Amino acid sequence: MKKLLSLMSSITLISSCSTTVVSCNFSNEKNDLNIVITQYNLSEIEDNKELTIINKLKELNSNLDINSIKIENIWSKGAKVTPSGNGVYTGSKEIRFRLKGAPIESVDKVLVGYYYEWGGPAQVKPNFDEIANTNYNVIDISFLYSPTAYTMPVFEPWNPTDMKQGIKFLQSKGKKVLISMGGATGSEMRFRSNQKNELKQTILNVVNEYGFDGLDIDWEGSCLADRESQQVTIDALKEIKDENPEFIITMAPEMPYLKNNTEASGGSYIPFLKQLDKYYNWINPQFYNGWAFGPFVDAEEKERLNLSTSYISNDEVSLRAEFYYLMTKYLTTKYSPQNDFYLIDPDRFVLGASTNEPAGRGAATEDAIKRSYKLLSEDGIYTKGLMTWAINYDAYEGMIESNGQQVYFRKWSFESWFNETHYQEA
Repeated sequence: MKKLLSLMSSITLISSCSTTVVSCNFSNEKNDLNIVITQYNLSEIEDNKELTIINKLKELNSNLDINSIKIENIWSKGAKVTPSGNGVYTGSKEIRFRLKGAPIESVDKVLVGYYYEWGGPAQVKPNFDEIANTNYNVIDISFLYSPTAYTMPVFEPWNPTDMKQGIKFLQSKGKKVLISMGGATGSEMRFRSNQKNELKQTILNVVNEYGFDGLDIDWEGSCLADRESQQVTIDALKEIKDENPEFIITMAPEMPYLKNNTEASGGSYIPFLKQLDKYYNWINPQFYNGWAFGPFVDAEEKERLNLSTSYISNDEVSLRAEFYYLMTKYLTTKYSPQNDFYLIDPDRFVLGASTNEPAGRGAATEDAIKRSYKLLSEDGIYTKGLMTWAINYDAYEGMIESNGQQVYFRKWSFESWFNETHYQEA
């Protein structure tokens, strides 16, 4: 292989609204800064002087030619790296950092919980008074969905009046309430290019009628390979947020849809993440129902964690903390070529876990949440919070089946794990 000197390019730092993410101008050339700078979350640095930033970049990206880059648009949480003009590099790269001693910028930590009206075993439908007394501060109401492809999505609560009153009550207690779009029937979320205005108005009609604070994209299945449908939705949401900057946009991708190579080959969230980069507030990836999906473990983490395996499946109970830790790290601050995940700003990253095994295979446990949080903190990786599917399960108390055993689940356990970890940073 040619030496990576051909990969050098100059770096320009650009400000952005969150603490550790970089947006890119993509090019296919090997010396594009977007390819050369794989580590663009600098974590904590002493100051935001150009020399400090360059030295930290070099430390994290050993093949970077620092004489061929310059730093621009420096601010308190980021900058832009650009070529110096000597022809070694092309493109530009936004980087992020946290100044030493500055408060963690992921304030306004979120505990996101999905809520729905249908029921099932090991769950209950909590009333809005109960939810209001918890630390769940973002409630995603499920679902706004299309019954068939190319039809406008509908929201059909059992009692619209009660739902509107409940949303208003939660908001009066400081909660944000979003409508989640898609869900298990998300494969029908398909729209043609000439339906953009109709889709936009449909979303606005539901948002305005019920008073929602925003929308959560929870598309699943084959519709994620439909680039036309994605583009229509992206364009509609951009217009909505441009007209109302306070409108919240979040996403709940399943893990396989976050790999870079899916953008060209099939079902992918990458088009949403790229084109809505300046519009979305955070994502809550679903670290459950992975069906043996998981990260390959780089040598550095394998040694640090004293692992005997080079791959951790979502189904491995004893390694669930390591699974959460590595998935979060490889999706936020460390590009891992063998995993090839699209990197997301930690300040816009919410770890999504099923409340318990009845809620979703490969569920959260007290040990997994607390120990993964400790590992991430030791690396200086601070995310925006936690999400769970679903509040309905966390509101249940009683015996449940978990990994082949009957165990007692205590009500609001997931909330308590959040309170003892991420909430402490707020």
